[in-house]
Amino acid sequence: MSTLHIDDIKTIAKRAHGDEAFREGLFEAMLCNNREEAVHAAWALTHLPKDDCQHIAAHRETLVQLAITTADTSLRRITLSLLEKLDWQVENTDETPEYYVALLDFSFKHMMMIEEPYGVRSLCMKLAYKLSLNYPELRDELRESLLLIEPTDLGSGVRHTHNKLLKQLQNN
Repeated sequence: MSTLHIDDIKTIAKRAHGDEAFREGLFEAMLCNNREEAVHAAWALTHLPKDDCQHIAAHRETLVQLAITTADTSLRRITLSLLEKLDWQVENTDETPEYYVALLDFSFKHMMMIEEPYGVRSLCMKLAYKLSLNYPELRDELRESLLLIEPTDLGSGVRHTHNKLLKQLQNN
């Protein structure tokens, strides 16, 4: 696969929006061993219209597994971006799915890691926030974790996410 540009990605996403088999092929391509193909497929899926979130949600567990196990930083960031678009409200907190807990643990751990790229850290903060909304005790833990992060360890974009989430947690 050759290098793709944003116009190519948008064209692929537009086709995926109207073609279920093609869209499913993109999800399969994300899991292939060809790094470039996996990243391009994931990138195209991030450009699906918002009303296609149910198609992304249908692959939630697979996307979580990919995000927390891949060694490829670009694929991790793009996969986390897909996951961040989803609604994470749980109706019955007594039956929390295993992958939900795995993503929450991953998000808490990786938002604190200085060696993670800013994009991954920011997405982990956002996901930890979304996931913790179902559990009041986790909101307190998230707030405390965010307070432990040194502002000097954050780029401006991550600092904005950090401050915005702290403000939202304080208001809850």
